[in-house]
Amino acid sequence: MIRLVLAAVLAAMLAVPQSSPRPARAVVFTYDDLPWVSRVAPSHASMEQGTRALLAGLRRHQVPAIGFVNEDKLAPGGAIDDRRVGLLRMWVEQGFELGNHTYSHPDLNTTAVEVYQADILRGEAMTTKVAGKRPRFFRHPFLHAGRTLEAKGAVEAFLATHGYRVAPVTIDNYDYIFARAYDLADAAGRPRIAAAYLEYMTAVVAFYEQQSVAIVGREIPQVLLLHANPLNAATVDGLAEMFKGRGYTFVTLDRALQDPAYQLPDTYAGPAGITWLHRWAITAGKPASIFRGEPVVPSWIERAAAAR
Repeated sequence: MIRLVLAAVLAAMLAVPQSSPRPARAVVFTYDDLPWVSRVAPSHASMEQGTRALLAGLRRHQVPAIGFVNEDKLAPGGAIDDRRVGLLRMWVEQGFELGNHTYSHPDLNTTAVEVYQADILRGEAMTTKVAGKRPRFFRHPFLHAGRTLEAKGAVEAFLATHGYRVAPVTIDNYDYIFARAYDLADAAGRPRIAAAYLEYMTAVVAFYEQQSVAIVGREIPQVLLLHANPLNAATVDGLAEMFKGRGYTFVTLDRALQDPAYQLPDTYAGPAGITWLHRWAITAGKPASIFRGEPVVPSWIERAAAAR
């Protein structure tokens, strides 16, 4: 049922005039909060099934995704759960890279720099063991990279010393709100939520394409932020097809970061967890009006996500 509804939605979204040229575009799929995140208590069987579905979809579409791990999720009762570690092994065995998302997902805005740095190092132990090598990329929880230039600089220097490169984000979104609504819905309600999610994501991608041109002067390889959850497992095919329909190829994070745009100066320090496009805009003194127009989550999805 879900696939039939999504197929109809995609057909409408992907329909473009034959005369419309499609620009060469590239995107990286990145997934936060591995091994799995759900607003309802998931069974191990459901986490394994969801992980298999997500990875199978990525492989079908030849998407070289990277997943960012919170290792505290591997020990929900205080001791390492080998079955959860097995979910990370699935990523590695199927050729996907793992990155560091800290151990316990602390907020740099409210955490002492030294404590935050210790949590980064604590968050690489099992990932290194599973992957056979230390992670190369780090993703800030909440995209909070420092409220002050001092804190920002201290963390950046720490990461560089330990061989990390920050994984930026240029396409942010509210997938987690849709995901909560999806988690709380029954089987009959999930197809409608999934279809609304794909429609919303299509609008989000179009918005950030325009933002790239307005801020950088051209479209750059985009870095998409998603989460490892049931919604994204169910819609991985639809999301990949939507990007293909807009002329995208799927690339690695390494490849995307070779674009000169990712060397642009970023002097933003403050409370907001914003995209790197917007950090560059603020650094360059672009007017605040440039940020207007971001698609909003439908009110009925907001209500469904807050149902309990």
